[in-house]
Parts: sequence; C-alpha cells; structure tokens
Amino acid sequence: MRNKIEIKVYLPIKMVGELEERNKQRIRSKFIEGAIRSRLDGSESFKVRDVPTKQLLHVLLHRDISEFVKGSIALELKE
Repeated sequence: MRNKIEIKVYLPIKMVGELEERNKQRIRSKFIEGAIRSRLDGSESFKVRDVPTKQLLHVLLHRDISEFVKGSIALELKE
C-alpha cells in the first residue's frame, strides 16, 4: 500500500511548463516532493543538476566566453 495522497494545487502557468519538462523525465512528483520537503525542513540547498540544461545554456550564452563556445551553444539551442 502506498503512503501517498494526491492533492490539488494552483500554480502559475510558466511554472507548470517548467514542471512538465521534468514530467517528460518521469521525475516531476519526486522533484515537487523534494522541493516541499526542503522548505518544510528549512533547508534551501541549491543543486545545479536540478536546473534544466537549456536554461543553463541560455545563462552561459550571456557570459564572458569565447565566440567558439557561444556558437556551439547557439547551435545546441537551435536543435
């Protein structure tokens, strides 16, 4: 028997879109559970692996890096 229960929450549309990315990876529920647990426990540790790859690439694209790397990232984002 599972010790879990389904709940209904209201979230901003953009946030739901971000969560849907995790749903494709089959980790959405685990991610939400971890986020809630972190807040309930008072810990707010940042884990870079929780940031979607495309979001990281967008951040890198605007950093002071070589034009070669910028070009590579731009090509990756077009796919």
